[in-house]
Amino acid sequence: MNKKLLRLFLLPLGSAVLLAASSCSDEPDNTVTVSLSNAALQYDESGVWVDCQNPAAGNVVCQNVSFSHSAESSEWGTFWSGFCPSRSNDMADYSDGNWLDHQWGVMSGGGIAGLGTPFLVAYWNSSEGENPGDAASLQMRMADNALFSIRSVYVNNSTYTYYTMKNGNAYSKKFDSGDWLKLLFYGVTESGAVTEPVEFYLADYRDSNSASWTMVKDWTQVNLEALNAKGALRYVYVQMASSDSGVFGMNTPGYFALDGLQIVLE
Repeated sequence: MNKKLLRLFLLPLGSAVLLAASSCSDEPDNTVTVSLSNAALQYDESGVWVDCQNPAAGNVVCQNVSFSHSAESSEWGTFWSGFCPSRSNDMADYSDGNWLDHQWGVMSGGGIAGLGTPFLVAYWNSSEGENPGDAASLQMRMADNALFSIRSVYVNNSTYTYYTMKNGNAYSKKFDSGDWLKLLFYGVTESGAVTEPVEFYLADYRDSNSASWTMVKDWTQVNLEALNAKGALRYVYVQMASSDSGVFGMNTPGYFALDGLQIVLE
């Protein structure tokens, strides 16, 4: 059976929308490109998915690929983790204000399709610890639990994380020589075997030469094919790590943006 490469460009999508097979067309190279309609998902006036902080909302599902999402309400407010669709084009620096009111932006002002186009804001629950298994807050899997292989994904810094690293705040330091922030992608096979991580640095100030320091502000493609080393995958999860960490975990805001996932159906 031929494998099909599935490209998920995060045009407007719904929290429980599965496009029928007739909505896709097989291209000569057996590539399937998924295009989603505006009607499937509602955004608020800020360009944020209206159900992002809704405890009753489930995962974000598009073309049978499920992106984890959860929200909980308490006496202190509503808190979410996982993936939240956004089409915010707000790239402003709110370091002097309340970043939690503006946590939905990406440094490119939109997804890989351009300014104001949808993407996923990812928020990592740093309390999950190492080897979280099915409890990982940032998971990508097939909604029907089918196996798959993975090719790549595009990532970028969120505005919240980027400007916090640039400026610092009461909880997080301004990045300087030796500092770094990275993503760690893990693959989990049908048997539960976990691959070695693929690492990607969203900020890298490890070099003693400041001219070599980098802080991502454009969409960057990350090759994830190494995650297929132990066989077909049941799911992929993402964690974060920062040089600015303490006894309670990572001090750097645990946000980044994701778009353009590419997987191969088994």
